Amino acid sequence: MKGISGPFRAVEIAATALGRVNDTETKEKLEALREKAARDQEAIDKVIQARKQARTARKATARQKLEQIKQRIEMLKRMAINSKSAARELARLARELKGAAREFRQTAPASELTTSTTTPEAATAEREAEAKADKEFAAEVKRIAQLLKAMLRRRQPEDDEEKRGLEKAHKDLGTASDDADAITANANVNAVGTVGGLGGDGLLV
Repeated sequence: MKGISGPFRAVEIAATALGRVNDTETKEKLEALREKAARDQEAIDKVIQARKQARTARKATARQKLEQIKQRIEMLKRMAINSKSAARELARLARELKGAAREFRQTAPASELTTSTTTPEAATAEREAEAKADKEFAAEVKRIAQLLKAMLRRRQPEDDEEKRGLEKAHKDLGTASDDADAITANANVNAVGTVGGLGGDGLLV
């Protein structure tokens, strides 16, 4: 989990000090300090919340892409799989699946960012819920990848250009599956709590 509690701590210190002093001028200064610290913490919390929302939005976009790919696969099933147009669509779907999986993988967990008002219980619940959703996304990526691979195997290329395209599609699906495995591994780590930010895995904050 990641939060910034410096101003919040200053508020606590100022509040404690207020109860120990009798001098009016000192009390006024401490009160001003407490009010400023509270404003600073509120501003920090807004920044943290905006970052959480940005991460959530990126993952939602990847999920939407997955749904669109599934719809297009259903349409493709009604086409003649031995047509060149179907082969090109298969290659596009493989490429887009790889892109959706990579976008999701590179997005750091929103639940690792906490504000000053987040309780430990709420943070744990949010972390576990996000990890569960991430693993479901990864499982769906792998399922779609397997389906597309099966469809690719049924297609016999008519020329070298198409052959190269189908080979690239197979590689894209392999990359998507690898990213899905990484998403699952990251989710398992996040479920027990991690430090947020831009990590060595190149996660987006």
